[in-house]
Formats: sequence, structure tokens, C-alpha cells
Amino acid sequence: MKRILVIDDDPQFLRMLTEMLGEAGYAIRSVDNGGTALELLKNQGPWDMVLCDILMPRPDGIETIIKIRQWNQTQSIIAMTGGGRYLDADQVQRMVQDFGVPEVLRKPFSMAQLIEAMEQCPTPEPLSNPE
Repeated sequence: MKRILVIDDDPQFLRMLTEMLGEAGYAIRSVDNGGTALELLKNQGPWDMVLCDILMPRPDGIETIIKIRQWNQTQSIIAMTGGGRYLDADQVQRMVQDFGVPEVLRKPFSMAQLIEAMEQCPTPEPLSNPE
């Protein structure tokens, strides 16, 4: 069973995504901020997949992804965004690709789109010594 860490500050979206992935047979851990996610990754090692919202309070999704990459270059990460007032999904796509995140899912997305994106991501290797 794949372990998936979901990071999103929108409680309704987080709950919906957690329920959908759980019903699909994944082991899910959901957190509402990047700080908690980083602690989990630091203490429990890599997950099979990290789904990370971009537009969140500090640390935002970009900061969270940068820190994950400092620890583990191969952690599978998919970014999620609904866009925003000052940043659209295409800009997010260009930014996260610089940090080795091949996929940005634009909210709202279907479960089929999410599963397809997850299947295309590589499996992570063991976490190096995080600071």
C-alpha cells in the first residue's frame, strides 16, 4: 500500500482528498501546513508520494519543496494549486520544475488525473541525513 503525505491548508479540500485517496486504497497522512509535513519527513523518512499545495501560509509550498529537495533529491512530489491572485498555474509549473517537481495539478482536478500523475512519478530513495 502506497503511503501518501498530503499538504494543504484548505480543510475542506484536504478532507475530500484524504477520503478519496483512502477509499482508493492508499495510506494517507494529511497535514495543513508545510512545517508539520517537514517534521514528518524528517522523522519518518520519505513517503511514496508527497502532494503539496503551493499557496499556503509560511512555509508555503515552494519553501516546503525546496527543503524536501535539500534532504532528498528523489522524493516523489506533485504540486497542487488553484492559482491565485498574483500567481497562475503556469507560473507555478515553471517554478516547481526548477526543483524537480514534474507535475502541477490545477485545482479542481479529477481522481483519474491525480492517479495518472502519481503513477508517472518515480519511487523515492531513502532520506539522507536531514538537518
